[in-house]
Formats: sequence, structure tokens, C-alpha cells
Amino acid sequence: MMKKFLFRAEAVNLTPTVYDTSDISTIRGGGFYLLNRVGMLAQHTNWKQHLITEGASSAVFAIETNDPNDIRQQLLKFLYNGSQPIKEMMFIVEYIEETNSFPEDMARLMGKVRYAQMQSPSIRIFPETLKAESGMDFDELNRVLPAHQWDSGKEKNLSSFTYSRREQGKPLRQEIYKNVLGSNIDGYEFTNDLESLSKDSSQGNLDGKIAYIYIDGNKFGALQRSFSKAELGQYDNTLHTLKKLFLQAIINLVKDRPSFINKQKEVRLETLLWGGDEIKLIVPAWLGWEVASLFYQVVAKQNPLAPEHTPGGVINRELTYAMGLVFSHHKNPIRNIDTVAGMLVDAVKSGLKNDPGNKPEYYKCTGNRMHYMVLESLETMPSSYDLFAKEYYRTVCGDLVLTSSEMDELKTFAANLKSGISRSWLHEIARSWALGSQVKYTNNLQRALDISPLSKKDKLGLSQEIQTITGTTIQDGIVQSSPPGKGYRWLQVAELWDYLL
Repeated sequence: MMKKFLFRAEAVNLTPTVYDTSDISTIRGGGFYLLNRVGMLAQHTNWKQHLITEGASSAVFAIETNDPNDIRQQLLKFLYNGSQPIKEMMFIVEYIEETNSFPEDMARLMGKVRYAQMQSPSIRIFPETLKAESGMDFDELNRVLPAHQWDSGKEKNLSSFTYSRREQGKPLRQEIYKNVLGSNIDGYEFTNDLESLSKDSSQGNLDGKIAYIYIDGNKFGALQRSFSKAELGQYDNTLHTLKKLFLQAIINLVKDRPSFINKQKEVRLETLLWGGDEIKLIVPAWLGWEVASLFYQVVAKQNPLAPEHTPGGVINRELTYAMGLVFSHHKNPIRNIDTVAGMLVDAVKSGLKNDPGNKPEYYKCTGNRMHYMVLESLETMPSSYDLFAKEYYRTVCGDLVLTSSEMDELKTFAANLKSGISRSWLHEIARSWALGSQVKYTNNLQRALDISPLSKKDKLGLSQEIQTITGTTIQDGIVQSSPPGKGYRWLQVAELWDYLL
């Protein structure tokens, strides 16, 4: 009699196979290759009917068989082969016999995969990988492997591993977009490097700058561990629909924003991760805030999962997302930017964990939160975001978190300030608050309001908005000497001025 087994197929060891370089095309190519192999496995006619769930680089199947090891070998053979296999990539397939407790089975299966990963080599090395071609030195993007061929586009010596990822990444990205949107992709072509994505002399201070957006679901792992098979299917459909709607919203925005397309008629969009509950994408700096806000607009329309009934009561289960948004020059090494974005997301999640509210991560109005960072030149964050916030903003990082509604409020505030207070005075106000000088802060803000070109009515409206956003007390047009409760908002508006407007 055949038995029922759960199989988990997963791409592993991403550091040496995807993030071994700062070259954006190589990172994209490696990530999309893994996504494509797992996706093709999940949709293959032999396995699609058995699919339970599919993530960014993993898939789980329920299969009835007498020989689970043979099934395992078939899955591995598919993953490691293909029309243009990249043999250095690494996959693991493990299985367990199914019981009556699906959550426990999934936990045991994950544990078996992780144990197998720890016992396996972290990299795959082949004799031809270590042998350089005659007259060539080393891979100029990887900086470790010997070089095997000349890349005319990069004008550099590359290893076959790096070259394969770069070349396959271009068509794979287009293919994945088409798989998500079908014919609605409108035949768009996309930029293949960060310079063509970010260079636009008409954008002033933002010419050559990018916005790196990292999105990660809150407590999705905990949710998945508690799901039944049916709930896991609903969860997968919810995520797939969300990503489709978000990508479609971006394409719609492309049609409305001419600056989203460069002189070569390419869309200024780079996607590094598009699967599971994580998304990493890059857009021009002048569109970063709008695209980040657009994601939360799409999430706001997403249907919640069925609530969970526990002995302690009913738990709401809306899917919410942490975001890290980094503004930087396109020449800043992408791994630096990715590290900073990860710190920002971790700071959001830590804040949710320590929030005294009743599971704020399961409510859209409280769980959808973001932190941002503006990196100048090629700098990176020297320490944790918590320490940075205390030193730079003179407050804890929890105060700096922005919900989706606060993102919109900050943008509106900047627009209203532009019409009422000059940028030079804005910086004087922010600087005096940052230096802790209450007298200078009060005097600078009072002077800026006194010389404002706004009408008396509009000036009153702006004063009320300043009170709401910064916590500064203003009575009958007179700035009071009491310290502003949220004076750090001045710093945020000052550093985000170009990006918001």
C-alpha cells in the first residue's frame, strides 16, 4: 500500500550563488534563475497537481508513493537540469511521511531541510570552474573566481558562472513579468543597469540616484506554521494576487509618469526578488516615495485571511508588511544598500514585537510600517538603526516609523511647507532643533512664519499642520516656547525634501 509523503524542494546557500558580487545584473540573474527553476518545477505537469505551496525559492508537494527516494531524485534532477543549467546553483529536496498534523509535518520537513543544508557543502566547485582561460586573470565582478570569457557589454573578464547569470537574468525577468501580468505587460522593455535607470539631468539633485525598496511580510512564518492545507492554499493565492496587483499598479504608473521611461524607451525598474512574502526592487529616486506608497495602497485593498479561533479568543489575521526604503547614489555598492534596507526592516519588526498593542502586526493600520534612510555618496550605516536614530534624530527609532497614512501626511506637509516656508528656513529650523536649542528653534520658526508669503488664512492652516506633524504649540500665530513633541519630523522633511517633491 502506498504512503503519503510531503516533499520540500528549496534553493539554498544564496550568498555564494546570488550575492557574491555587487553587480546588479548578476544578482538579478542569479535570483531569477532560482525563482524560475522552482517555479517551473511547481507548474510542471508531473508535479502541479501535487503542489501545496510555492515561495520565492521553495515549493512543497504532497505525493503518494512507494518509493519516496525515487521521487526525491526526480525533483532534484529537474532542478539541476534545464535548457541552460547553471551547475553552481544549489538545491535540496527532502521528504517526510505525512501524519494527521499538517503544521507539525511542515515543521519537521523544514527541520530536515535545514539539517541537510548544514551537512552539505556551502559551494559547488568543479575543475573547470577553477581553471582560467589562457591570457585571462580573475572574474572582475566576482573578484574570486578565475575568468573564462570576455563580456563586451561590461568590458570585463568574467567567469562562466557570472556570465551565465548575467545573460540569463535579462530574458528571465521579462518572462516573469509576463507570467504575472500576461498581455498587460504592453511589450515594455526594462533597464539593465542602474545608470540607465537613474540618470536624468532634468531631475536636478536626484540625477543618478536610486530608491531601493525592500518589503517583507510580518509574522508570515508564524502564520504558515499554523495553517492547514486549505489555509495555506488561500494564503498562497492572496500573495500571488497582491504581487500581480502591485506590478500592474507600477505599470499603470509608468503610463502616467513620463520620467519612469528613459531616452532609450526603457522602463526604469529593477527587480531583484519577487516571490513569497519578500520583494526587492529599485526605481529612480524621484519615484521612490510614490512607488513605496503605491504598495501600501494595494495592500489596503487586500482581503484578510480567516481569523484564528484560539482559547484566548479570536485573533485577527490581516497580512501586513514591513518596508525599508533606501535612497542612494547608483554607484553605492548594492550589497551595502541591501544591508541597510535589511536593518530598516528589522527595526520595523522589532518595533512591532515590542509594541504593547494587541498583535499590531495583524492589523493593516498598525502593521504596515516603514523606515527610510538617505545615504549620501558611498556611505553605509555604521551601526544599527536604533543607535543611528538616537544620535542623529535625538529620539528612539520607534518614533521615526511611518505608517502608510503618515507617509502621505509627510508628503502633503512638505508640499504645503514649500509654498509657505523657504527651504533655507526649513533647514535652519531643523538644525536648531537638532542642536537642542529651544530658543533658536522658536525664533527661527517664528521668523519663517512671519515672512511667509501666505495669506493670513493659509498661514493659519499651515500653523495648524505644523502643530499636528511636529507637536509644536502655536497660538494666534505665536510659536510657544514649549519643546516640540515630534521635532524630529523637521529633520525628516528637510532630508526628504527632494524625494517627496
